[in-house]
Amino acid sequence: MRNIRYYILLCILMGGLSIGAAAEEVIAIKADRIDTVTSGVIENGIIVIADGKIKAIGNDVEIPEAAEVIEVPDKTIFPGLVNPSSRIGLSLPATGGPVSNPHYRVVDELYPHQDVYKRILGAGFTTVGLLPGRRSASTGITGQGAIVRPTGRSPEEMIVAESGFVMIHFQANDKVRKVITSALDSAKSKTNSTDPKIKPLVNALQGKVPTFVICNSPGEILHLTKLLEPYNKMKPVLIAGTETYRITKELVKKKIPVIFPAQIDFESNTRTRINVPRMLAEAEVKIALRPEFDSVSGHEDFLRKMAELVKSGLNRQIAKKAITIHPAEMMGIDYRLGSLDVGKDANLLILSGDPLDVGTKIDKVMIEGKIVHEAP
Repeated sequence: MRNIRYYILLCILMGGLSIGAAAEEVIAIKADRIDTVTSGVIENGIIVIADGKIKAIGNDVEIPEAAEVIEVPDKTIFPGLVNPSSRIGLSLPATGGPVSNPHYRVVDELYPHQDVYKRILGAGFTTVGLLPGRRSASTGITGQGAIVRPTGRSPEEMIVAESGFVMIHFQANDKVRKVITSALDSAKSKTNSTDPKIKPLVNALQGKVPTFVICNSPGEILHLTKLLEPYNKMKPVLIAGTETYRITKELVKKKIPVIFPAQIDFESNTRTRINVPRMLAEAEVKIALRPEFDSVSGHEDFLRKMAELVKSGLNRQIAKKAITIHPAEMMGIDYRLGSLDVGKDANLLILSGDPLDVGTKIDKVMIEGKIVHEAP
């Protein structure tokens, strides 16, 4: 009798688990305009989201009966913004160098309970690449960057990729070059190593993760490309300065993408204003754009700065890609982020208009199908 009761109870529990497992959280959003970034604009469109992923998108999509329907007339839906280069919310590391610390992980610094993350969510950023070491800190190999969502109650809830890329701060002097080449050559000879001090560089050398490199001048970039020639499987991504436009031919030849601040610059030693993102894009260099200042206000001012760049000649479609799919590609996460496509995470913004119009406001921000920010 006791065994019979046991089996009955077990069946009830298993049935309950099956029902719970089968129940998907389904949302359908109806909007006047959906800008997918990669597959054009859908007028009078519908996005169906199930368990945080985009399941269907179009203007003739069938809405499931169980779906919660959200209607946003007169609104534009756009992918969440992706900032590939930031130290927002992190401590300031000690300066020094050159160093070789590929085992250092910026993810170990994460502290989610900070107002800065809530505020950059309100500015539309749903994904951030966090750099190990600030731009003025140690030179050499400074560690492993993390890719995070700026929301969550624990570091684990924030993490998209805990070892998203390897970080190098390059300078064209013998000490820095020696530290970098010695570390890369050592990793190249130990491809099967599981040593945490070597494995990140092995992954970078094999192209399994990107390598982000800070270079401050065109001359340093030319030295860098020469240094990286023996390591031809690496995927370098350049975090560059104003003068980068002077060597666009080399960047195109080497197929090196560039992360650049969203700003109008001045040509060296002149008062002539130049739109470097436009110049790089017109030379067919792949660009990703980040806030001009790595602060909350810099993030909050980002879309206005993007609108200025477009008004000053940057192609509108390239500008949209430079803040969504291009940075996602550079970080190797474009298979799940950076555009509105079936199968990708439902990270999106609900806007009052075109994202690159100065007057556009952010109404709602969603990450994986959940509203994480609503305008007051």
